[in-house]
Formats: sequence, C-alpha cells, structure tokens
Amino acid sequence: MNVIKAFVDLRRKTFSRLFISIFILITLLLFFKYHSYQNKAKLNKKLSNIINVSPQYFCKTETRLKFNHRLETADKYLYSRFDSPEIYPESVSFPQTPQNNLNSSEYSNRPKRKNRFFFAMNLYNNEENIPYITQELTLVLKHLGPENVFLSIYENNSDDKTKDLLNHFKVSLKTLGFRFLIITDDATRPEMYHRIEYLAGLRNKALAPLFEETSLGYKYHKIIFINDIIFCKNDILELIYQSDLQKSDITVPIDVFVTGKPEHLEFRDTWVARDLNGKPIAGGLDNLISHKASAKRYNQGLPFQVQCGWNGAAVLNAKPFLGHNPLRFRRSNIDTNECSASECSLLCNDFWKLGLRRIVIVPNILVGYKKEHIPFIDHYIQKFIKTSSSLPEKISYKDGPKKILCIGLDKNNTYHPDNKSKWIKYVHGNTKVV
Repeated sequence: MNVIKAFVDLRRKTFSRLFISIFILITLLLFFKYHSYQNKAKLNKKLSNIINVSPQYFCKTETRLKFNHRLETADKYLYSRFDSPEIYPESVSFPQTPQNNLNSSEYSNRPKRKNRFFFAMNLYNNEENIPYITQELTLVLKHLGPENVFLSIYENNSDDKTKDLLNHFKVSLKTLGFRFLIITDDATRPEMYHRIEYLAGLRNKALAPLFEETSLGYKYHKIIFINDIIFCKNDILELIYQSDLQKSDITVPIDVFVTGKPEHLEFRDTWVARDLNGKPIAGGLDNLISHKASAKRYNQGLPFQVQCGWNGAAVLNAKPFLGHNPLRFRRSNIDTNECSASECSLLCNDFWKLGLRRIVIVPNILVGYKKEHIPFIDHYIQKFIKTSSSLPEKISYKDGPKKILCIGLDKNNTYHPDNKSKWIKYVHGNTKVV
C-alpha cells in the first residue's frame, strides 16, 4: 500500500509541476506576444501619416506654408516635375497636381526626362527623425518621378528602431515603384579608427550602387547626399533648383543648432565651410558672413559663392563620381602630409582640382538635426518671407582664395580636430572660376 500511495503522490506532484510549467510557459508567451504587439503599435504610430497632425508638424506650420508660397513663386519647381518636358529652370505652364495625391498610376504617359538624381544617405540611431525624413523624402521622390531617381541608404549598428523603420520604408518605396537599395548592417566601428577614414568609408558605402547603376546604363546628373537632418520637401527642391540656375557643382543649405542663453541659432558645419577669403564660416546667423560681397547677398537671402560647404546636405555634380577612376570620399593623404581635414572638405578640394569650382550656399534653406530646433528655424525663416532683394538672383562667380585655413584631425579615436589651424594651398596652379 505504501508503495502504491508513494507512486500516486509522485504522479500528482509530476502533473502539478507539469501544469505549473505549462502555465508559466503560456504566461511568458502571452507576455512576449503582448510586448511585441506594443512595440509594433509604437512603430506603426511612428510610421503613421504624421503630416496630418497639421499645427504640430513643422512642414505644415503657418510660417512654413507662407515660406513655401514664396519659394514656389512663378511655379519655379514645375520644370523639375516628373511630367514636365523641361530640363532646366524655365517658365512652364501646365496644371500642378497636388503632390500628396500622387500615386504610381499618375506616372504613366509622362515625357522621358534626361536628368536623373541619385539620392544617398547614411543613418545611425535616427529613430526620432526617420518618420519626418521618410515623409518629406517620399514627396521629393514623387515630384521627380520613379524613373528619374534612385535612393541609396546605408545604416549600420543602430540600437534603436532605425532598422525597423527603414524596413517599413522599403515596403512603401516598393509599392510606389521606386528603385532603391536600403542596407541595414550590423557592422560596428573598429576599436582603433580614424574618424574621417571611418566616415568616408560609410559615405562611400551609400554611393556604392552607382557602380551597378552605371553598368546597367543609368546615367545620373546629380547626386543628392543628405545627412540625418530634418527637412521639408521644398528645401531639397530649392537646392536642386539653385544648382540648375547657378550651374553650380556643389549646392548646400545652412545647417544650424541651438545654443546660448537666451537660446538662438548658430551655424553648425564650421569645420567644413570656407568663404571666399578662405576663412571658416562660424557664429550666429545675423552676422554670419565676413566676406563683404557674399555678406550682401546673404543678408538679402540670396545664394552666394564659397570655397567649400556641406552643411547637412549637398547637391553634387555627378560627373566626377562616374566613369574611370571615380571620385570618392577619403581621408587626407598621409604620404604627402596633406592637412587632415573633414572628408567633405577634402571632397571640395578634389572638386577644385578637377576644375569643378562653382560652390554655392543657399542661405534661406535652414536645416537642423533635432526636432527641438525646429521652432527656432520656423521663427528665423520669417525674415525670408519679408526680405526683398535688390541684387540679381544669379551669381557672378569670382576666383577662389589662394589659400584656406585648415584645422586637422590626426589622432585615432578622436572626434574633434586636434591640430592648430594653418593656411594651406588646396589646389595646384590658379584658383580661377569659370
């Protein structure tokens, strides 16, 4: 009897333990499923059509709408639309389709265009900005048309929702019929690295599809490289327009950050930007430009010539990136003791060496990197709504400076420049601009 009783007790304990284990397992599965659902819900919320949150969405504020109206004077962006027969800025008269309503069926029977645009981006831990970036970038791509654009995004090592958001963006782009390559990579930065060499490598990965595109017979006229900035559709269209109007080789906006007490906007990309005196562009926006002729144009909100600029986004002449021995981003040449400037500064210098010397800043296009900076940008662009210009919009190009002030970054594992500034020659021979 004792043996039978012990056996029955053992079975009861075994079934009890099994039941408890199954209960715990089911509870855990339900918990993880709920947690996954919550994360997906949050992700979908980020990907929802935020443009409908009108007053809070910075591309739909009252100030921005007035600014857009001024930018679109004389329908100057119509020439670049997918259904326009024009290639360069001209007065074109045909009805404008609301951009938000464009879909893939509306691209049928459009005229063949000659200009193509290669968009490139690098992203890293940009979860907060991506919904805004993808919203406005899609509008830009729709404006230009699927057959005229290619989008390349290279992301690596993000530990937020960046990869998930980009995977959702892929689905949207595919539905709209766009050609693209979005890579989400787990590659990490090496323990020992040189900042500029590393960044140049990342930018070149975003440019990598150009090789295959060329082999497939696609010829791109402009490369539009965009940092992880927050922007509106017309910001990019204005840069494209000015690059055509000014016949410039590099065309960039003004990128900003908020600092000081009281808080105000200051120019951000000081390490790269150089004026026609060869000096860094730095400081608050009200008295930003020291080169006198450029300052006159800047104060009237007109594009002005510089020796170099990047400033968060750049519309680049694609020609040097194509064909044999194509140009790429790089670090300084150690063998020649070249000043160890930013990869973007070195790109400017390489453009100069190739005779591509028309570099332009468009001062009424302001971009930032954080949502918190947007109200300051929104407030500042009011001046451009009211500003009238007495000078011509088209630039009369001048020769570049003989030397530029370079601040090098030599050490590994260093973020900021660590060398004293020095004046250097950046091109062999003259600095004539034609």
